[in-house]
Amino acid sequence: MQERFLRGCRADPAARLTLERVSNAGGGILWPAMSRPGLLLFLAFFTAAAGGQTASDLLYQPYVGQPGKDVIWVPTPPALVEKMLDMARVTPKDFVMDLGSGDGRNIIAAAKRGARGLGVEYDADLVRLSQQTAAREGVGHLARFVGGDMYEADISQATVLALFLLPENLARLRPKFEKLKPGSRIVTHGYAIPGWTATEVRSAEADCGSWCEAYLYVVPAQD
Repeated sequence: MQERFLRGCRADPAARLTLERVSNAGGGILWPAMSRPGLLLFLAFFTAAAGGQTASDLLYQPYVGQPGKDVIWVPTPPALVEKMLDMARVTPKDFVMDLGSGDGRNIIAAAKRGARGLGVEYDADLVRLSQQTAAREGVGHLARFVGGDMYEADISQATVLALFLLPENLARLRPKFEKLKPGSRIVTHGYAIPGWTATEVRSAEADCGSWCEAYLYVVPAQD
């Protein structure tokens, strides 16, 4: 009965995910002496315990290389996120923005330092995931995420931009960068802003794979 029930659960995405969560939490599934309806109720309880999220919310996981409007999604390693924020000297007085914010990690990390932040992301699923993560991490009041085109976003209030974009994206955004208030900081992951000289270039000490370098610019940047 257990194997037949497992097969049925694996055919249902929400039940399959719940099985995985229960198994991962305890190293295995504990099978109480109950009927199949009872087991279904057991799974429903754990699904509800996951935060009242819908099955689609629980199932959504972005993947590296996921295509987007202007760039594919490749997450910045956590060690480099922290290094970027260190380089930009983020404090609670800052307003941090990320264009093409993906899963929201830059803004959420800045919010954990007390800074207000706004991520602009075209993909609605990533926006929703970012909002859920910020709420779960206790920084939903500081970290906001909105759907939108990064080229059309109003960045005039930003004191820090934390970005992971391709050179062509950065070049296209450069006119916006030039209008930021003097003293604003732009820190980029992996790629320099074409035509600008970085104030500082550093690498994360911890393992960050092939993407370890960050570039800091202070407005007005030097050509």
